[in-house]
Amino acid sequence: MRNILFLVAIYQAANGLFMLAFPDLWYQSVPDVTHTGPLNTHFVRDIGFGFLAAALSLALAARNGGAAAAIWPGAVFLGGHAMLHLAEMMLHGIAPFAGARDIATIVVPGLAPLAIALLARKNRLREART
Repeated sequence: MRNILFLVAIYQAANGLFMLAFPDLWYQSVPDVTHTGPLNTHFVRDIGFGFLAAALSLALAARNGGAAAAIWPGAVFLGGHAMLHLAEMMLHGIAPFAGARDIATIVVPGLAPLAIALLARKNRLREART
């Protein structure tokens, strides 16, 4: 679990840094983002800080063996982002390749920390009862 959290943290930190450093290039490089409306550099950078904050929380949780207090902020942000994408895919439809790409690059890395956090919570509750 720790390795998964570290990998997701690195992936999300890279995305956040890309958004902060090169918002125009990020906007042009990420598939289908241009269909969401015109570029708002300030907004892209704001979201970049969100991805960095999520990455930091996951890295801290991984370093501390999945510490619940550290994992939840990142899990909520990334899980919410993933669920929003899933909802939009279901509501508006998506081409098969684009759907597979979004599942691999947004949904799985976004829901993995949430699944780990929920599993850790379940294990802690089970241990507390014994």
